Amino acid sequence: MTDATRSFQYEKQFEVLSFQIDPNGLLRWGALGDLMQEIAWKHADSKDFGQNLFNQGFHWVLSRMSIQVRKLPSWGDVITVKTAGRGINKLFALREFLVEDASGIPLATAMSAWLLLDSTSKRPKRPNDILPSELFPPQAEAELLPERLTVPTIRHKGPDFLVLPSDLDMNNHVNNVSYIRWVEDFCTGTNIQFTELEINYMAEARLNETVNIYVGKEADKRIILMGSIDEKPVFVARITPK
Repeated sequence: MTDATRSFQYEKQFEVLSFQIDPNGLLRWGALGDLMQEIAWKHADSKDFGQNLFNQGFHWVLSRMSIQVRKLPSWGDVITVKTAGRGINKLFALREFLVEDASGIPLATAMSAWLLLDSTSKRPKRPNDILPSELFPPQAEAELLPERLTVPTIRHKGPDFLVLPSDLDMNNHVNNVSYIRWVEDFCTGTNIQFTELEINYMAEARLNETVNIYVGKEADKRIILMGSIDEKPVFVARITPK
């Protein structure tokens, strides 16, 4: 879905720090999500559609994301995270990411679809009316939009996750990376290693709510995870095992 040969609009170097690694000394998927979220905000703010939009009463919500990992960096590695706007698909603003090692070798790629919401009404705004066309072309290539995942019909009960204060962002919503951490925690607890994560954010989870996890499998052995609250789907994720 992503193409490492395309040019990118913004980049930043990061060192993989001790608190970002897993027991194997590799960057956690959740920490990778943090870095992508940070670079997205830095890029937006550098072009006046980050904090400025927030001050005007709008905020970004991640709706879909697909991440492919070739190799996770290790503790102490210096990596470069790149990003660019890839156009508008209806109400979705598409953003691509690329992670490279110090030699410029691609480690991970990702494509994401964002909604711009009115902070008061919670209704989406058309990105074309607000975003600069040089950063987000008015028309995105249709195939770039991350897939809409289907809620599994055959599934078994998995673990529960309690929404804690540490899960909340500055909009008092559960941070999108918390959902990635829940998927990662499930996979670590069940000894599943994976190379690709696709996730759809479907509804809001609130502080002190319990997110029930249900697990299903597709015919190609990819694993579907659904998080729900009172039987209402909150997110659906699909992972591709190694």
